[in-house]
Amino acid sequence: MNKNETNQWIANYRTDQPHFGLERMVELLALRGNPHLKLKVIHIGGTNGKGSTIAFLKNLLEKMGLRVGVFSSPYLIHYTDQIVINGESIPEARLESLMVDYRSLLEGEHAQALQGTTEFEIITAIAYDYFASEQVDVAIMEVGMGGLLDSTNVCQPILTGITTIGLDHVALLGDSLEAIAEQKAGIIKQGVPLVTGHIVPEALSVIDQIAKAKQASRLAYGEDYQVSHHESVETGEIFDYSSSVRQGRFQTGLLGLHQIENAGMALALLDSYCKETGQKLPDNALVAQALEETSWPGRLEVSYREPLMILDGAHNPHAIKALLATLKERFTDYQKEILFTCIKTKALEDMLDLLETLPGTKITLTHFEDSRATDEKVLKEMADSRNLNYQGWQEFLDKKLSENEEKNS
Repeated sequence: MNKNETNQWIANYRTDQPHFGLERMVELLALRGNPHLKLKVIHIGGTNGKGSTIAFLKNLLEKMGLRVGVFSSPYLIHYTDQIVINGESIPEARLESLMVDYRSLLEGEHAQALQGTTEFEIITAIAYDYFASEQVDVAIMEVGMGGLLDSTNVCQPILTGITTIGLDHVALLGDSLEAIAEQKAGIIKQGVPLVTGHIVPEALSVIDQIAKAKQASRLAYGEDYQVSHHESVETGEIFDYSSSVRQGRFQTGLLGLHQIENAGMALALLDSYCKETGQKLPDNALVAQALEETSWPGRLEVSYREPLMILDGAHNPHAIKALLATLKERFTDYQKEILFTCIKTKALEDMLDLLETLPGTKITLTHFEDSRATDEKVLKEMADSRNLNYQGWQEFLDKKLSENEEKNS
């Protein structure tokens, strides 16, 4: 198959909602020799903060000289960016070759047993397959949705992490923090150490109960490791970190007050990984370099300096609150305009309620072309009902850049 053919083939397995359950993944990977069981896996779940925490962690592990595989979703630019080893996405030719292998399984004699397999399950299996064949030292696997029945949850990790718990995907995961925490905690394995991030008490108590039942030791934010914000600088956040094995002052390469929590959790995961694998803890100089060099697109990413334009992928109320905290702390005296949109399954009104609390801010709704995008008609009606603006994103961007050129000419 060439690239177009593989794109068309995998699209046949695309679904609007996940087909929860692990039986298809178990069957599919067994037919490939169980590559997921040949890997040292760090399994990361949570509502928000997974991507940034993984970005920090993979940089830290790579600085130690390790070969690090990362599976993350969704991709931002290229489909191959979901499967990466030491910053290099899986080559397209290799992905196409693996898709041919999986197509033969899904359309061959095992088709009946594999009926209902989704695109996400296929790409997850391919990630495990690729990492095993490339003999990575460690594979960091990001949960797609939930945890308990997510397709990544067939692994036997050496370490697990749960970043945060917030209300998202409530129709599928539950409409309370406790219910969502129970789903997220489904990645906890018997006797496998767990690191938790900044999680509200009602959700953390659920996670604690499950960890205790599975005899999984836990390193908890605020108890076993602490972070405190020291200063915001142009290129990141300076913070103090403290645990029983490490103390120091570091700077993140990512903007946002919440990034010190993500960086702190990455440090706790790093030191736990070293303990589990019998490796010497890296010194603070290496840690400082890794954290400061970390980048992650779409997370308070400065795309233009003149005029100042920032891209952020906050897509649920929990993430919007974190975004607003940074906007208030860093950009109090700025005249702010927010161009906002989201996909159909997100809490549009709840997020707008939060955004409208930001003083002196002009909000414009927009639409993008995608089958999952909120309908343009819905967005226009929402703008009218709330006295907000509506404008095409390209027109909005062109106008702002043109106005800045005129201003500086």
